[in-house]
Amino acid sequence: MPFTIHYFVRPLVPFVNRLLLQKAEGLDNIPKSGPYILAANHVSVPDELLLANLVLWRDKRKLWFVARDDYWFIKAWGRLMSRLMCVLIIDWRAPAAVLQPAEKLLKNGEPIMIFPEGTRNFDSESLVLGKTGAVRLALAAHCPIIPVGYIGPDITTVLDGLKHLARRTKAKLYFGQPIDLSDYYNEPVTRELLYSLTDKVMIEIGKLCNKKPRLHT
Repeated sequence: MPFTIHYFVRPLVPFVNRLLLQKAEGLDNIPKSGPYILAANHVSVPDELLLANLVLWRDKRKLWFVARDDYWFIKAWGRLMSRLMCVLIIDWRAPAAVLQPAEKLLKNGEPIMIFPEGTRNFDSESLVLGKTGAVRLALAAHCPIIPVGYIGPDITTVLDGLKHLARRTKAKLYFGQPIDLSDYYNEPVTRELLYSLTDKVMIEIGKLCNKKPRLHT
């Protein structure tokens, strides 16, 4: 495993969580070892930061993220930071290509974080139609999906962060029961199966974050 910033970040985790996190429920649903996929609704910066913090602090494990290639504005900087922060970058020209390194990490026992919505969603009532990547990976790597609901501030800039700190608005994270897809490991991976299982995941995420899921079926 290459060097990452996690060695320096871990001592700061309690301080960051005290600033941004009000509560985290259902942490016992996250396996302490072995591969798994966290699938959460995506609002803004705090959700990914807090999820990584909780896994790093509780289990001393690095959580890999799947992120779009516009995650950073400068590509060279993005490549560097992706290595340091354990981020798998999605190339918009071939988005499915990220599944191969992600599957390899899972088969090596690493945990991965995916936002099935595929983008930040500021809608307080509805989820974006879920993408099938999390289900594809779970079927290929034979690992569970843990649905996660984030309820909290939408912070995308430093100014947003200062405003929310002044107002003392904090986030809540809810971790649902693992979704076991083992009944489908030997089934043909069809579009209908991917849509059906993705809808199942999005329904669980919606319950946890109090948002209505948009479904394929």
